[in-house]
Amino acid sequence: MNKLLFPCLLLALALPPVLAEDTAQPANRLANSPNPYLLQHAHNPVDWYPWGEEALAKAKHENKPIFISVGYSTCYWCHVAEREIYAKPEIAKLMNQWFVNIKIDREERPDLDRIYMLATQTLTNGGGWPNNVFLTPDQKPFFAGSYFPPADHDGQPGFPRVLETLHKAWETDPAKVQAKADWLYELLRDYQSASVDIASRQQAIRQWVKQAMQQAAGDFDELQGGFTGGGTTKFPNEPKLGLLLAAYPYDKAQGERALRLLEGSLNAMAAGGIMDQLGGGFHRYSTDPGWDVPHFEKMLYNNAQLLGLYARAYAITRQPLYKQVAQRTAAYLTREMQAPGGGFYSAQDAAVNGVEGASYVWTTAQLEATLGAEDSQRFLSVYDISPMPELPAGHEQPEGGVLRLRLHAKQPPDAAQIAALEPLRERLLQARQQRPQPSRDDKLIMADNALAVIGFAQAGQALRDDNLTQTATQTAEWLWAKAFDAPSGGLHHQFYHGKPGGQGFLDDYALLGQAFSTLHRVSGDARWQTRAQQVADAMLKRFAQADGRLASSQDKSLLLEPPEDGDSPKPTGQSAAVALLLELATTAKPDGQPYAVAARKALGNLYPQVNPAPAEWGALLAALAKPHQMAALTNASPNALAAVDPLDSAAHVKARGKWQTGAGKAPVLQVTLHIDTGYHVNANPASAPDLVATRLRLERQADLSVDYPQGKAFKGEFSRDSISVYDGTVVLQARLPAKAGALPGKASVDVQACNAQNCLAPAVLEVALDPVSDPAK
Repeated sequence: MNKLLFPCLLLALALPPVLAEDTAQPANRLANSPNPYLLQHAHNPVDWYPWGEEALAKAKHENKPIFISVGYSTCYWCHVAEREIYAKPEIAKLMNQWFVNIKIDREERPDLDRIYMLATQTLTNGGGWPNNVFLTPDQKPFFAGSYFPPADHDGQPGFPRVLETLHKAWETDPAKVQAKADWLYELLRDYQSASVDIASRQQAIRQWVKQAMQQAAGDFDELQGGFTGGGTTKFPNEPKLGLLLAAYPYDKAQGERALRLLEGSLNAMAAGGIMDQLGGGFHRYSTDPGWDVPHFEKMLYNNAQLLGLYARAYAITRQPLYKQVAQRTAAYLTREMQAPGGGFYSAQDAAVNGVEGASYVWTTAQLEATLGAEDSQRFLSVYDISPMPELPAGHEQPEGGVLRLRLHAKQPPDAAQIAALEPLRERLLQARQQRPQPSRDDKLIMADNALAVIGFAQAGQALRDDNLTQTATQTAEWLWAKAFDAPSGGLHHQFYHGKPGGQGFLDDYALLGQAFSTLHRVSGDARWQTRAQQVADAMLKRFAQADGRLASSQDKSLLLEPPEDGDSPKPTGQSAAVALLLELATTAKPDGQPYAVAARKALGNLYPQVNPAPAEWGALLAALAKPHQMAALTNASPNALAAVDPLDSAAHVKARGKWQTGAGKAPVLQVTLHIDTGYHVNANPASAPDLVATRLRLERQADLSVDYPQGKAFKGEFSRDSISVYDGTVVLQARLPAKAGALPGKASVDVQACNAQNCLAPAVLEVALDPVSDPAK
């Protein structure tokens, strides 16, 4: 919450007499809005408009300044502002008399959110939600702030004083206000630097990952995990964690450092109050450096990304804790956030009846009453209760504290100890669910649902859980059938109560393409590759400009192009688009070069924003950390671009197959695996349930008889016991019935490549099939 105000305006005028509050306020025009955040303001006495031509035309016609308030439905301080400011008739009267008032959901209009957040950051050197900005009738901002109290308080002017001062400034000297607005507009426009030719910037781009890793190490909190941001709050910063995971396999020294930072952050969050220790999933951020007390809202985009991160980290480290966290996050999402008709809802609120955290906190007495004295004592030998911080005067404090593990951030929590308490956690969760529950924002946002597909697909592969993969597939099928129109290339931005709304933004398209591409890698189903290319083609058709830059929005009436300032808390549309294009440059059929060219041009536009602070662009750099995708930025021929990721097992295992047939004999498919020196794959059967067994699959053959060879004993640094593996060259044989009919045209092998130190992400290898041969000839 900012207390900073536009410096050239003086707040020194008296206010009119206070009016009595109307408790039976009729609905305003927002009552017709298909948006949950706007509906929360539908009974304010404020004459709210949604963003659109009607409100903008009214401002011009009446020569009134515009007041825009940008927020979202689960924003705590947005709720406070609604109760303390917009619900009060005496304040609404001033707003209605002097301004045209517009309510904006930042999730519905991320383009407007970014434009006017940049204005607030420029004016106040800070920013947050609600984001309250005053504009001239031509949409140029001249004054901004966040939450304003309903009356003057501790030296901060109340909202009525702000309104009256700005009204007087506009009435008495509009030219001065307009001059300030024009000055700010030019400043914001200059933020969007001209595109550069990245052919001459290759060396600088290649240094971005190294620079980002150095900054991440400098920002890392060695004591409490995670990354410091200069304040008391701490965010997961999922794109930065994704960069650490992506950078891990490519340079030994850098990879070891990346893994140390990644594990330190994942361990700390899993132990802290930012994780819902009973219900699974994560809250949006921590209000303290120790991850003890969160800001309690839960967002789909956070949990979708963390699901994939913990699962992929488990595939590399074999830390049982990471598997538990991924499983519990997936369970939370399917239990609380999955829509019955398909897709996932966007968020859960932080507060219940205006009290933040009320449904989540516990006292020792409440634990004892639910579990009994003995079980409560056993539970509290592993878990602790972190006290809630003091809230500002006038805000109700919930009774109790936040559950977290009694473990130091540097020590990985004991997964076996945590698992043993599952029955107690379940009893507490059932008791908690009897309390009043936070409200949920039932919007389904396409970009966030695409992140959910990616997270579930990655978790399904890493944990070898077909149910998670099926959730990813079902959600992707829903997106393909309901959100994307293949003939036209149109994509909806959101759904609310079954009704689509808004044109897709760049991130909707780019992340959807990434989701389909991820499913192709996980399942080997070529449909998803084709669909990823269709989405990418539609994206380029709608967003690519004449100079190759990518617009973020399809709205041509915006004041300026929405700025991009980094990948947090989720990938920007620009980063996601470049990542998608680079991936397709190496995988697209028949030719990925058009995508490589588009990626180079798009990155040329981003270069001026990324180069000064590469560490802020984790999602983009995660794509550039992969050598084969970095190569796509050069003018290399398609044959020179490797189509595998060294973090993926497919980089170290190759498969080739050949049918053997004969009259009256059962067809036999012989598949030969060539495994790189220093690597192995798990034998079949695998030595432990959590290891990925090598498995041959054939199209349309569910019950397949396969002869797997005997494995060799191997003891890795991550394993206490020897396991059975294959290395070098291995032959698998699959037999079909003699009357099997037409031979399957496609075969695949599930593998996970490991070395002595770690395991790579599992892969599904498409088997190259040689022509059919008859051994008798």
